Amino acid sequence: MYFNQVEFGKRIRELRKLKGLTQEALAIEMNVSYDHIKKIEMGIRACSLDLLVEFGSFFDVSIDFLLTGKDYEDVLVKKRLEAVLNELTNIVQGMA
Repeated sequence: MYFNQVEFGKRIRELRKLKGLTQEALAIEMNVSYDHIKKIEMGIRACSLDLLVEFGSFFDVSIDFLLTGKDYEDVLVKKRLEAVLNELTNIVQGMA
């Protein structure tokens, strides 16, 4: 197994979208430039270990998942379900 920078970028993009964030908003959260996030998501640029740890913490996923995609489907299904649950909770709260 080896590190695939393009697949890493795709995982970051998918997790960002699940949180409903733009690249600009993620850049602000991570305290990096928009251009840096854009290049990471495109697979053009890698990130520092510090940023990798920040991504894992921010998205609540393991670094192993970010780097290798291990358990990719399970993590993404869980994240999608959490996003739907949050959206439904907001709808219910808005009805009250």
